[in-house]
Amino acid sequence: MKNWGGSAVGLEQRLLRRFRAAGIASDRTLLVAFSGGPDSLALAAALTHVRAVTGLPLLLVHVDHALRDESGEEAKAAVSLGQQIGLTVVVRRVPEEPRQAHPHTGVEEAARRERYRLLSDEADQAGARVIATAHHRDDQAETVLLHLLRGSGLRGAAGMAEIAPVPVAGVRDISHQGEDQRPRLWRPLLSESRQEMLAYLEKRGLTSLHDPSNDDVTLRRNALRHRAIPELEATFPGAAAALARFAAIAAEEDRLLEAMAERALTRMVGPGHIMRLDALGEQPRALQRRILRRWLVETSGETDIGAERVEAVLHWAAAPGAMGAVELPGGWCVRRRGAWLIVEGGD
Repeated sequence: MKNWGGSAVGLEQRLLRRFRAAGIASDRTLLVAFSGGPDSLALAAALTHVRAVTGLPLLLVHVDHALRDESGEEAKAAVSLGQQIGLTVVVRRVPEEPRQAHPHTGVEEAARRERYRLLSDEADQAGARVIATAHHRDDQAETVLLHLLRGSGLRGAAGMAEIAPVPVAGVRDISHQGEDQRPRLWRPLLSESRQEMLAYLEKRGLTSLHDPSNDDVTLRRNALRHRAIPELEATFPGAAAALARFAAIAAEEDRLLEAMAERALTRMVGPGHIMRLDALGEQPRALQRRILRRWLVETSGETDIGAERVEAVLHWAAAPGAMGAVELPGGWCVRRRGAWLIVEGGD
């Protein structure tokens, strides 16, 4: 491993404080999602300081989505880059085109699902209970805007949480999985800007890999990153930071409402995880949305159920003599059986 020399820089010190505040065990492997790009390289390099102080075992995992002919060479380059900072890189290749595994989603969402599935699987094999990702403040701003533009509610406005369940599609009851059963995501850099990452890499003399797919502005997140947010920053300096602060406030309010929804849900679900329609209708509309979405996610295992689908189910279920079904992601659907709502199907 390269000897950096000198004292720890600011990013490393802040990362060490967040590691300790998160209560992550230092005697168990921390798995790090590693594309080799600037963000994941900065995280991995800074975590070597945490390892030096705490003895934390680190394992980098590069997911090859096999979406481009050159992805295999990029995986080799990621392995070499990890070796430069003294860390082992495991490469996991998506076994098939992501949309074949997730036919009801776009390429971005399908690739994201496969990435988290493979990361979770590797964590299980390595005995890791935490997966660290390099999402930062600018990513948070992009996520908030994406969710708002999709018509999401407060949950979407809350953006990404620092610690959260791994969003593996098709896993039932993921929100209630215990720590011993499913790894958690840790996003320790949500308060750091992309510019701070680049400055850190420059200070350490590290050169990251470039993923050309990140330049494709036909993809919505890239369009926000390269076009919309720069325009916002030009007109409203500090826009990305303001969006991140808004997300933090929304997250606090979201947690309160979510706790209320969870308590209410336990009183209206019957055997087989079917829901009493009249009990749902007794709740305030704002809670109905949360209760219903939580029930749909827990019953189907599909985490990508947006506000539009939730509203569609609420409107349909409230109609006298509602017939047919409302479709959900993953081939699931909601049907009405007398006074109960049920979820059926799944690919």
